[in-house]
Amino acid sequence: MSDTTIRILLYLGVVLELFVGITAWRRGSAVPLIPLINLAGHACVVAYAVTRWYGVIAHGIIWYGTDQLLPLYALAVCVFSILTLTGRVGGAPVHWIIFGVQTVVLIAATLFFTFFKMTRMI
Repeated sequence: MSDTTIRILLYLGVVLELFVGITAWRRGSAVPLIPLINLAGHACVVAYAVTRWYGVIAHGIIWYGTDQLLPLYALAVCVFSILTLTGRVGGAPVHWIIFGVQTVVLIAATLFFTFFKMTRMI
């Protein structure tokens, strides 16, 4: 994937994230947008981790415990989102915090990929 494609995807992600955040903030709808966005985003992280787990099981790739912290966090957010969407837990403030952290990380990644250029390895 080229640098331009990555930057375009990141810019689209920031625009979508801000659009959903502003939409959810301005209108209180029957559809809980923030838990749905948290579930969708973190489910993608878990899906990516599943491919890595397959590599560990099938190909004997070395597995470090610290490599599992991000997928574990994503899995916890997915479970919390499902519990919120089914009505078993009322966690709107926690979902807004998760959404805010996710937005800040996405903006930081966008700025990093926009301004950091690596032309050669030393």
